[in-house]
Amino acid sequence: MKYRAKKPRRNQLSGMSPSQFKTLLKRRGYKLNRDFFKWGSVAYKNGRAYRFRYWTPEFFVDVSCPVKEFDRWANSVDKTINFVNWIEQ
Repeated sequence: MKYRAKKPRRNQLSGMSPSQFKTLLKRRGYKLNRDFFKWGSVAYKNGRAYRFRYWTPEFFVDVSCPVKEFDRWANSVDKTINFVNWIEQ
């Protein structure tokens, strides 16, 4: 059985509720599954995967290489952005 995470709390999502966070992603054009938080908080946009790491002490966004070249997160992260910088984009 794969690990399934619980929904994050507001303090982990920079004050947003899980629903507000998913709405923000959808409005910015990201494609995400209905069970977004249960399977690693990964969204897709422009042929790349974005992993939203709220479970670390700081909130980061990992941007993958193109999905066609994706192997696994350990090998396929092109850049990591602080969530505050990502919000300002």
